[in-house]
Amino acid sequence: MTKRILITGITGPVGSFLADYLLTLPDLEIHAFKRWRSDSRPIEHLLDRITIHEGDIEDPFAVATAVRTAMPDRVYHLAAQSYPSASWDAPITTLRTNVEGTINVLEAIQSFAPSARIHIAGSAAAYGSVAPEHVPIRETHPLQPTSPYGVSKVTQELLGLQYHLSYGLHIIPTRSFIHVGPRQGDRCSVQTFCRQMAQIESGNQPPLLYVGNIEAQRDYTHVTDVARALWLVLEQGNPGTVYNICSSIATRIGDIVEMVRERGQVPTQIQVDRARLRPVDEPILVGDNTRLRQDTDWRPQIGMDHIVDDVLAYWRKRV
Repeated sequence: MTKRILITGITGPVGSFLADYLLTLPDLEIHAFKRWRSDSRPIEHLLDRITIHEGDIEDPFAVATAVRTAMPDRVYHLAAQSYPSASWDAPITTLRTNVEGTINVLEAIQSFAPSARIHIAGSAAAYGSVAPEHVPIRETHPLQPTSPYGVSKVTQELLGLQYHLSYGLHIIPTRSFIHVGPRQGDRCSVQTFCRQMAQIESGNQPPLLYVGNIEAQRDYTHVTDVARALWLVLEQGNPGTVYNICSSIATRIGDIVEMVRERGQVPTQIQVDRARLRPVDEPILVGDNTRLRQDTDWRPQIGMDHIVDDVLAYWRKRV
């Protein structure tokens, strides 16, 4: 029997890769909820293979129409204002998009597709600053977000758990650490370094690689591995349970800078740009993926070298 899948935020950092992966599996019909003004380039190769429903996640009527039309068996709620740095400049917009948007999705599913399995995309930003002795971070660690974005993600997750407990919906929130790959914007550190290198190589930027805090350590997972994890977690995970999606490997941002410089076709110097420094920047965010591995047998397959190669090739092509 064919399963109907609805993905919100399909043009975002993970959505198109999730659709790519799902289209390799049998007996799935893919629907996508897309904001009318979102850049369609990440999904150009998908348009003849999926059904698009246009609207704004903040519009409850548009969301309800999409759910009522698609009648999904699985829902991946990825639509969000997904950049922590942007949330400092636009906290109200971040909360409205992420929190109201999630309520709209849950209300629509409760009304029209209550038997659907629902994934809610959370973030490791929910953990906030974590002392080194508590790394790798388990799902049981206290949530102490240090950005408006992190607050919005905690709220999304709690809403999902509340609808699970109150209405019996099959809901699984995840907390993704940093996911990286082609087709993304340039706000993530790996993206900014690779984009700058491509600009330098093309002569559009002096041979200076601008950086922020390069001592921070982060947990990076390729978007293809993330897509596979999302499918497995809805098929095999336990409803009402939160799962970290992460590599469980700490990578220093300065080491990524050096990987990019080593691959560069032009010698570069590093220069700290104070505009790239955040008001609060967690020194280390590395997750524990034990729960996900135990419940789904998922393992990350793509390492940091491959991630840098992929992203640098993407920006060279675009620039």
